Amino acid sequence: MVPLVGMSLFLKQEISESILVEKRDKLFGLARQLDRALEGTFDDILAANGALGADRATKIAVLNSRLRAVTDFVASGNVGVGVGYYGRELDAVLTYGPSEQFQYTVGQPIFKGHKGYEVMASGEPMIQTGTLVRGDILNCMWPIVRGGATIGYIWSNETLDMIGGQLEPIIRRVYLIQVLIFFLIYLSLTITMKGLLDKIMSIKKGIEVLFHMPNYHIPQVSGELSGIVTTINDLVDTTNLVKCYNKNILEGVMNGVLAISCAGTITRANKAFFELFPEYEAGLIDSSYRSIFGTTMIAFIEGCLEGREEPSGTELNLDGKILEAHGNAMFDETGSRLGAVFVFRDITVMRRYEREIEEKERAALLGEMALAVVHEIKNPMTSVKGFTQLLSRPGVDEEKRRQYICLINDELNRVNRLLNEMLVYGGRSRLEPRRCDVANLVRDAVARNDWSPYGTSPIVKAYPSGDYKAEVDAFKVGQVLDNVLKNACEAVAAKGCGRVVAILKDFEDAVFVRIVDSGVGIGSDVLSKIGNPLFSTKQAGTGFGIAISRKIVEAHGGSLSIDSREGLYTRVDFFFPRKRIPEGVTI
Repeated sequence: MVPLVGMSLFLKQEISESILVEKRDKLFGLARQLDRALEGTFDDILAANGALGADRATKIAVLNSRLRAVTDFVASGNVGVGVGYYGRELDAVLTYGPSEQFQYTVGQPIFKGHKGYEVMASGEPMIQTGTLVRGDILNCMWPIVRGGATIGYIWSNETLDMIGGQLEPIIRRVYLIQVLIFFLIYLSLTITMKGLLDKIMSIKKGIEVLFHMPNYHIPQVSGELSGIVTTINDLVDTTNLVKCYNKNILEGVMNGVLAISCAGTITRANKAFFELFPEYEAGLIDSSYRSIFGTTMIAFIEGCLEGREEPSGTELNLDGKILEAHGNAMFDETGSRLGAVFVFRDITVMRRYEREIEEKERAALLGEMALAVVHEIKNPMTSVKGFTQLLSRPGVDEEKRRQYICLINDELNRVNRLLNEMLVYGGRSRLEPRRCDVANLVRDAVARNDWSPYGTSPIVKAYPSGDYKAEVDAFKVGQVLDNVLKNACEAVAAKGCGRVVAILKDFEDAVFVRIVDSGVGIGSDVLSKIGNPLFSTKQAGTGFGIAISRKIVEAHGGSLSIDSREGLYTRVDFFFPRKRIPEGVTI
């Protein structure tokens, strides 16, 4: 019943609006017709009748006599419609047809607040509804614009009573039709509803059972609803089959699988995932990943969920385990993003084997280096032997003697330095970690290099509220920082200008240090060789500095990376994990 009443009101409103729109179009059409009938301006008519200099009353009379026939003609063809001209300069009604009814208004101004003044001021057509000269009317006003100026307006109106009289029989017919429709619908529903409701209730009860028994089949019903029951039962079978396939596939995967929705809710995880992360087995499903995982996992998951491309096979260091992680977005059939699925593979053992292989390769490399070192030592030792022989000759004056001894000392120092760096790189040294403020270690290293023999001094930039404490060997980390800062200062000095900056950032599970200089930089063909023993870009370098530094950082469970562009900059990044280093770690 309520929809029918609403429809009645809606139809009444629509019909009323349609008739009013039709009336407005008609009345504006009459006004435009009168505008076209007025050739030129009011002054043109007065000039033609020799009344341009006459008084106001005479002008109104002349214009009325000229235009009255036009308005009476238009009004006579449209029963109930009133039309007329209004002059802006004379501020008076010039004609109002039909004149037998409204001639008395000629010469009168419109009242203050009448919309006609707005029409003449704006030059735009306007509609006014309300009580005017004829009573309650719909009044359409059209501006008379000549030469870009509004000289008056034309009105065309009709009483609201007449408009309502046209609406009333239409509305009555609409109400009658709706009453008949209501009774027909009621009769039809009464006849068919009982059987239909019984079938619907049967289907409804079957659907309710499905929530508790996913394999349940709804009993078949007769009629058109039987197709719905068949479709639901087929969907149940298909859904259960897909679930079974998915479960068997997911549980058969040897790697850990995790599914997360776009909202960040964990929706699925397989058995292999819980074997990788047994601490998450309780309460993982339907939880937010941000409340479950640590910073490293959160950053990786967020990158995939937000659409950023994560590198294939990203390695994550989590509590002593190295995981190879893959993330792929999930989409439905329409292409809408559902979330992402993540696959984790434990490669800790594989990386350990790789490190052992690297150690063996390094041992082989040391053998090769030994040959290179013999070559490096042979030259200074040959010089030492030669100077020794010179010293043994009789008649060597004291000045020459001191010169030969200094040269012998320089060559022996060169040999000693090379041997010491080889011992550090190839030998074993136990780490002695303790909880240190890495920021203080950086500042101390900067202070040690602040005497600036290279023409530049490094500066430190760190977040003041950061927490930079980590378990590190302060002495060995200081060695790393000294070596990198020294290289940076030398690079700036070689360029002749620039600066060296040390930057610190604190993460939840690591401390980040970056040392960047704007010195000479390193070419791309050379950058890949940096860190190889006995390879150096400096004339007096041994090539062990970066190699030893990387070895120290990696022994802490961290990483060291170098990026550079020749002639622009060199950037060295360190990550020092906050977690405690196991006892007995050596480098």
